Amino acid sequence: MTLWRWAVVAQALFCIWFCNLEAARAADVPGSKDPPGFKRFEGSEIIAYVTRPYDQYALARGGPAVFTGFEKTETVEGAITRITYRVPEGHTSLEVLRNYEDMLTGVGLVQNYEIAPCGQIAGSGIPLYFFAKFFRQAGEQGGDTAEGRDLPFQDKNWCYVTAKGSLDDKDANVAVLVSEVGSGKSWAPPGQPKPIALKAGEIVVAVDVITAKAVEKKMVEVKAADMAQALATKGSVDLYGIYFDVDKTDIKPDSAKTLEEVANLLKIDLALKLEISGHTDNTGAADHNMTLSAGRAKAVVDALVQKFGIEAARLQAKGYGDTKPVADNATDDGRAKNRRVELKKI
Repeated sequence: MTLWRWAVVAQALFCIWFCNLEAARAADVPGSKDPPGFKRFEGSEIIAYVTRPYDQYALARGGPAVFTGFEKTETVEGAITRITYRVPEGHTSLEVLRNYEDMLTGVGLVQNYEIAPCGQIAGSGIPLYFFAKFFRQAGEQGGDTAEGRDLPFQDKNWCYVTAKGSLDDKDANVAVLVSEVGSGKSWAPPGQPKPIALKAGEIVVAVDVITAKAVEKKMVEVKAADMAQALATKGSVDLYGIYFDVDKTDIKPDSAKTLEEVANLLKIDLALKLEISGHTDNTGAADHNMTLSAGRAKAVVDALVQKFGIEAARLQAKGYGDTKPVADNATDDGRAKNRRVELKKI
């Protein structure tokens, strides 16, 4: 074959790959993009793209469990992006999953959990429902229904993998769920008024990327005098300057200034007794939130006693979980306000 013919063949092969890639990207929903460094399954198009600036996210660490989603989960926090792809016909869930596993390893991530091989697993509809509804818009109803706004997954040939590592020099967790559409349906993704027609047997992929970032400290630091005034007028004051690691009761070092102001308040008014109340948002199970809030309240009491010399008899720790919200849990800002420590005069 002459050099000229080799050039023609090479150009044709390049066009087959590149033109197909460009055609798929042209069909992507406006404003969507692949995660940094990621490759998509050949010929896939992005049919939904949703982000949250900062939130908690549950990664599966155990198999399907009826009514609870997964037998075990790990909670992480960060900026969250969900990209939903439609794969061209002629492929299987397992084939797509293995390609994604190779891709995740290729970008330097380490796989740390897998649910495979793909298939109908007993009780698997429950975790699919919980996975799907994470990005449901506030006030929307329904699960995996014909016109529902959840992911178009059904309890058929689904599999799942998670990985962890660094993306753009930031710690990141990735969850990938691959599933086959069980029957033809029309799906309207969040924020997209025009439904998408899906065929039975089509493969859809959800890629969730959770990128760690520092929580913006927007709450104003409350001084002892301000606390005293609020207690005198309202009998309570909400504090947002006491910080904890995700799903833990350990107080973070940057809480020191607020704790010092609480101690100053108690040292100025020696007759003052306080209930230290812990509160959470509604993310997670109610009983878990109750235990977590109680543990955090106790941690604050222990810090005031052990580090600042406050008499233990003047303090009482109590957890309320998510039972006393001060804002709407449907928004990120609302959930942030609900995660607080409260001082109550007793």
